[in-house]
Amino acid sequence: MLRAQNLTKSYGGQVLLDNVSFLMNKGERLGLVGRNGSGKTTVFRMILGEEEPDDGALVRPKGYTTGHLSQHLVFHEPTVLAEACTALPKSEDGIDLTYKAEAALMGLGFERTDFDRAPGEFSGGYQIRINLAKVLISEPNLLLLDEPTNYLDIVSVRWLKQYLRSWPGELVVISHDREFLGSVTTHTMLIHRQGLRRMPGHIEKVIEQIATEEEVHEKTRVNEGKKRKRDERFIERFRYKASKAKAVQSRIKALDRKGQTEALSNERTLEFRFRPEPFHAPNVLKAKGLSFHYPDGPTIVDNLTVDVSKGDRIAVIGKNGRGKTTLLNLLAGELTAQQGQVTLHPAVRQAYFGQTNIDRLDHKQTVEDEILSVHPDHNRSAARGICGLMMFEGDLAMKKVAVLSGGERSRVLLGKILVSPSNLLLLDEPTNHLDMESVESLLEAIEEFPGAVILVTHSEMILERIANRLIIFDRGKSTLFEGGYRDFLDRVGWEGDETAAPKKAKNKAVSRAGLESDATGSAAAAAPSAPAKPRIPQKERRRLRAAIVSERSKKTGDLKKRSERLEQKIVRLEQDIEDLNQEMIKLANGGSQARLADAGKEAKKKQSTVDKTFSELETLTDQIDRMNQEFESRLAELEN
Repeated sequence: MLRAQNLTKSYGGQVLLDNVSFLMNKGERLGLVGRNGSGKTTVFRMILGEEEPDDGALVRPKGYTTGHLSQHLVFHEPTVLAEACTALPKSEDGIDLTYKAEAALMGLGFERTDFDRAPGEFSGGYQIRINLAKVLISEPNLLLLDEPTNYLDIVSVRWLKQYLRSWPGELVVISHDREFLGSVTTHTMLIHRQGLRRMPGHIEKVIEQIATEEEVHEKTRVNEGKKRKRDERFIERFRYKASKAKAVQSRIKALDRKGQTEALSNERTLEFRFRPEPFHAPNVLKAKGLSFHYPDGPTIVDNLTVDVSKGDRIAVIGKNGRGKTTLLNLLAGELTAQQGQVTLHPAVRQAYFGQTNIDRLDHKQTVEDEILSVHPDHNRSAARGICGLMMFEGDLAMKKVAVLSGGERSRVLLGKILVSPSNLLLLDEPTNHLDMESVESLLEAIEEFPGAVILVTHSEMILERIANRLIIFDRGKSTLFEGGYRDFLDRVGWEGDETAAPKKAKNKAVSRAGLESDATGSAAAAAPSAPAKPRIPQKERRRLRAAIVSERSKKTGDLKKRSERLEQKIVRLEQDIEDLNQEMIKLANGGSQARLADAGKEAKKKQSTVDKTFSELETLTDQIDRMNQEFESRLAELEN
């Protein structure tokens, strides 16, 4: 178990954590979330002992081990398998545990033929996978994972989710992928306004709780402000009037004692809204018979045909290194296919977010200069506005590209895309450097974009929400699938994926209808399942939710007040009856018999009133319950 006591941490004048405490119990899997720069990685570094808190302490039991995904790519063994095996715990009964290393490596995307290759032969992403396999099989008491899905493809992410769900020790994971966190964690801890909020369950519960609390805080602040102004007017008006001196002094003291509730600072989030270029033709792009391979390499794209229409949301998915980015480069005109052709409608204006475009940013230019270079009106004021939306406010807009981090350069390119009129978006892993709130903002902008979108992502949450067609790199070929991601999983599934294999009864039929290439290279069209109900953007959901909550408050408010009055009436009547009973006991021992009779009648009458009031209260309570159930159903329907 891990216990943090009164941790405080700041850098320069910026306080990240202010006197926070938390406890991790045995077997808990915790999702650590918060905006970029809120201190998530700092918490990891303090747990690992790489940084010390300014105040407070981290306490762990003796012998408690911690493992983390290291970015330090130094290997000492000649082969991938031998390197992975260095992390295996010592076997107490002499059993060879190599099978655990093999299983982890294969789950993370390595083939058996890779086991005898040197680690240095692989890309940086695959070298990080070696480190991930090592930390998983080392079986520490506490496992720390910082954005592990950034280095994985979609199939490996599915394997990792299944692996972590059965993790025997404690786990803390940082991720911007809500679906991934929801599938592997038991608790959520949110860093918010220099504090920590920890709750069981999904992040949505924590966010909703904080939103409610901050809404109450703001309403309280506004109401207190109104009352303070009334009191100040009273003080000013009667300050010099002798008859009101006592009341004036009382209000002055009350204001001094209470102080003022401070307004909460605004939490900045990237704000996305693409600039659509009008487009009236049905087809945006046609790719026919595309085939491509790099010199001396295998064929990556093989006889692929796809027509892209206005409004399409096409996701390009598959394991890393299979050709997803290459396909986007072919469609964008960055590469030329050896066979086939890509034809764009003359009115198409495309915007491409990809690693090659990030690398092409001019290191000598400022952020503002890069935005101005594509702004159609070359308007410096408007460019500054875009810089602000991308969180380069004020002097930050004058930073040179050369000094920006990878995440900051991604934001610059996103800013350039926002100001570029377009009707075709090509997006290659655009969410990698974004926090959850910014991912949500980007998805809402994609949903509202009237043109076509072709997107590479490994996030199943994004796929299920956005994609209505798929280009799939799997089973050694590139194919078009007519349907959404859930259709694909249900009807076909990934090759070798044991986490959610398609139903055997359907498998043969759909393997032909859903995924196998025809003579032109595209998949035979299989009728997709009924389209899912369109998802309401989060901003609109928040507005509708607030409207429903407000309506419920108005409709049930008066009923609740009546209910409270009835309860108070019953309490008063029962107290009267109790007083009468005590009086009758005294009268029975030597008092007025006439008064005794009257008291008895009065008690009986009051008891009858209590019974009637209880009946009225019960009817009213049922009415309130029915109303609440109706509103809860409306709120639940809004979230589905």
